[in-house]
Amino acid sequence: MSKMAKAVSFLILAACVAIFALYLIQKFGAEYAEEKIQQRITAAGLKAFIEYDSVHLDPFTLTPSLENVRFGLKSAPWLNFARISFNSYLFKQPNLDVDFWIKDTPVDQLSRDTAAWFRQAGLEQVLGKGSFQSTLDGDILQSHLNLDIKDAGKLDLISHTQLATQDLSLVDLRTDLLASVALGQPEAVLYLYGEQLSIDQLSVTYQDTGLAQHLSGDWPQRLREWRIAKLEHLMDQLKLAPQGTSNALALARTLDQYLLNPTQVSLTFSPNEAMNLKQLALIAEQKMLARQAKLKVTLLAN
Repeated sequence: MSKMAKAVSFLILAACVAIFALYLIQKFGAEYAEEKIQQRITAAGLKAFIEYDSVHLDPFTLTPSLENVRFGLKSAPWLNFARISFNSYLFKQPNLDVDFWIKDTPVDQLSRDTAAWFRQAGLEQVLGKGSFQSTLDGDILQSHLNLDIKDAGKLDLISHTQLATQDLSLVDLRTDLLASVALGQPEAVLYLYGEQLSIDQLSVTYQDTGLAQHLSGDWPQRLREWRIAKLEHLMDQLKLAPQGTSNALALARTLDQYLLNPTQVSLTFSPNEAMNLKQLALIAEQKMLARQAKLKVTLLAN
């Protein structure tokens, strides 16, 4: 046999071994990932609220993904995901790096509360994608959420949160948050972690792709005094600032400009010192969030 033939034979054999090795990694890696995911779901008491069709493992990146995921009741899920991928999940706990794709779903097939939110945004179908990264450095939890909903908008949220103790389990925190949302009781997190989590900085950037136009309707044709009064009332309802105050007026004027010409809007939260969730809830009841939490809304150029 010539040297060329031997080389070709060797390459073919090596390719076959590599393909077989990748198959084994994918098969047994997916089984291991599914076992761990099922353990976590069961331990959290979420088995009745999370369903998925299968687990896929990328043999090159060792990234496990859940395929066709449903959150909430089977008959009326909170949301459907085509895929949720846990990037480097097996190596970086308690840090989290997730990509997700929201499955194209008619809103009338979702839970009543979720469907109501999307209808208020002018949507009859929901489709989107996003990512979430969460990194713990000492007692500072840095999180970044990116969300893009078709025909609504693109949201980018970055937060710095202080943990009262490094013994706090991020896995338990995320599980409890997911459970509270699935049960339609997100406020439960406030009672569970109200004194253990303190917000140091928060910034939100929103780029409109249809939501503002739906919400504003005949907004430009209305008298400016009417528009400002409506927005001041909204600031009061959201407990950001009492209607008739300078803080409510400043926020109302900025949002009025945004609704007249939707581009990008940024919201920043930077109190003089970190505030825990219970403090924030108390300030909200007093409608003092804008002043005491140093809340600022800014319009950005595209």
